[in-house]
Amino acid sequence: MKRILMLLADGYEDVEALGTRDYLIRAGQEVVTSSIEENNEVISSFKVKMHTDLTIKNLDYKNFDCLILPGGGLGVKNLLQSVVVKEIIEYFCSHHKVIAAICAAPSILGKYGYLENKKYTCYAGFNVGFAGIFTGDEVVIADNIITARAMKYYQEFSRAILTKLNEEHTVEKVDRAISGLYLK
Repeated sequence: MKRILMLLADGYEDVEALGTRDYLIRAGQEVVTSSIEENNEVISSFKVKMHTDLTIKNLDYKNFDCLILPGGGLGVKNLLQSVVVKEIIEYFCSHHKVIAAICAAPSILGKYGYLENKKYTCYAGFNVGFAGIFTGDEVVIADNIITARAMKYYQEFSRAILTKLNEEHTVEKVDRAISGLYLK
């Protein structure tokens, strides 16, 4: 079991965050959500209130194996405005830990320079203003960075995270369970 940190800001995309979280928990991973604010409540792009496990002020991000950044236009804008989020991303990159970003969120990594000379994907229109090799694929794994194009691909995104964390043995079990084909 790996420890996975998911950073949430107001405006995060519901399915990209909660669908990915659900998939990874079903795979036996520990997924901890953290608000980037000093309170535990975040509101999704579709106005769903969520109570996060932690807040940015009580977060010890150095004890995690993976960082997930969900998309959502406003959520990504809010993540980009946080100095602490930038610090967390820098730590994960410098320690070669897995960073996974979906939809609009890969643009955060691009704007901080972490996609330079790397293949990546993201939601159309969020691939401008920074260096990197945009592929438009569903999911791209480039070294320690995983990117996914859009909400539609959250399951593929989740599978890529598990593969990168050497937890791919759990994928078939989860896929069968969420398809109604339970293992006996």
